[in-house]
Amino acid sequence: MADSTPLRGWDRQAVLMALEAAMSADVESARQQFYNLKGSLEGESKSTAGDKHETGRAMVQMEMEQAANRLSRLEGMMRNWSRLQPELDRKDVRPGALVDTSMGCFVIGVAWGAFRLPDGEAWRAIGSDAPIAQAMSGMEVGSAFDFRGRSVVIHAVG
Repeated sequence: MADSTPLRGWDRQAVLMALEAAMSADVESARQQFYNLKGSLEGESKSTAGDKHETGRAMVQMEMEQAANRLSRLEGMMRNWSRLQPELDRKDVRPGALVDTSMGCFVIGVAWGAFRLPDGEAWRAIGSDAPIAQAMSGMEVGSAFDFRGRSVVIHAVG
């Protein structure tokens, strides 16, 4: 990773590490869910219950498909995030930027959701197409904009 530039008291590298840890934990959870379901399906023996048994297998297969789709989606989001080169510092709000606003702190470029730094500070990873990301796109430190009836100030961008 590049030089860890302080962002209004936050270490860029610490923010990225916290996001990547949250991403890895979610991917591992999805992977574990998929393998648990796969084991459940493979572990079922033939039953004399007939339709009841087949319905149960079909439900497990559906859950497996959902788990596989979730895992694939999460892994794709992680790949897309790394392509943004998040370790590079940004001067304006765009994909890969860390942004501190009067509405909170955001990581732009991946719609992962809320995560916390080790000190408990709350951040939100949002997609570039999120309404607030679009509203502040291209703006720099000190810029202000209206979002849903509120005036929002950008305190820091990194």
